[in-house]
Amino acid sequence: MFKKPREKSPYFLLAVDFGYNLLGSILVLGGLGWYIDKRYGTTPWLMIAGGLLGIAVGFNSLFRRLNLLEEKRKVDKKKDSQQNSPPGRHPR
Repeated sequence: MFKKPREKSPYFLLAVDFGYNLLGSILVLGGLGWYIDKRYGTTPWLMIAGGLLGIAVGFNSLFRRLNLLEEKRKVDKKKDSQQNSPPGRHPR
């Protein structure tokens, strides 16, 4: 009758979040560079630097979150292997 809802992949959610995170960091840092460029007449150098810094911040966030997901996956895998091992024996 009723189907059990599928679990969403954490990698899918990370990919969606990455898009918003990257766009936000580029807009904020690029916008800040644009504002400073207009104020001090250094057009377009600080806007370009802000955009590149925004890209770096976005990808840094992606790599940090991927590392956290992989660490969690390893811990979960280790717990599962310890629970499924026969009594008196521990996996190496």
